[in-house]
Amino acid sequence: MSAIQSGKRLMMEQMASMETSWLHSMMTSSWTCPQLTKDEEKVVEFGISRYRANYSRRYQDTNFVLYQKYTYEDVCRLLNWENNEVPLNIGGYKYDKKTRTFPVFINYDKSDDISDTTKYEDHFLNAGTLIAVSKSGRTKQSEDVQNFLYARERGIDVHLFVRKNKDDRISKEFYYLGKMFASGKAEEFCMPNTTKTAVEIEWILDTPVREDIYQYIIS
Repeated sequence: MSAIQSGKRLMMEQMASMETSWLHSMMTSSWTCPQLTKDEEKVVEFGISRYRANYSRRYQDTNFVLYQKYTYEDVCRLLNWENNEVPLNIGGYKYDKKTRTFPVFINYDKSDDISDTTKYEDHFLNAGTLIAVSKSGRTKQSEDVQNFLYARERGIDVHLFVRKNKDDRISKEFYYLGKMFASGKAEEFCMPNTTKTAVEIEWILDTPVREDIYQYIIS
């Protein structure tokens, strides 16, 4: 990634986490900075214009925009977690107790060479309903599964992020598809070719996936 691209991306990420009132004031004023070169000012102005076009319409009370793309690091920062978690530590999902946020990351197409204990059969039933599987070694009584099933009652926000597959050369980022909640349907099962149990959960998306994004993911 070039320095200019990095600068553009950093600017958009920083803007996404700013307070609304401050951001409105900044973006409705004539923004200049004598410490920046003309080229740097152009990068900043480009970032502002991109923000207005792509990142100003936040989803509900979050710092995210539906159908925009985010990395693991973006998500940790925009959820206001104290620490950025590496993908290995997230492992598909991770609950942050302080913010009561529970992002779920799904690689929709699974590679054939992954282990049997990670071959989760996550899939959409339709644009508004998702079947997703817990981590292996879980039962309905496991803490993370209980937090999923009773997220609403416990004041937990479950956020869905999906990418077509982890080897996507076009982008290493996930589409943000909004909040979701468990329908109440959950089934414990033994993962094929293993002795590990997992829990299959039916999820209802707060906002059904936009048709073009949905077709891209499932095709």
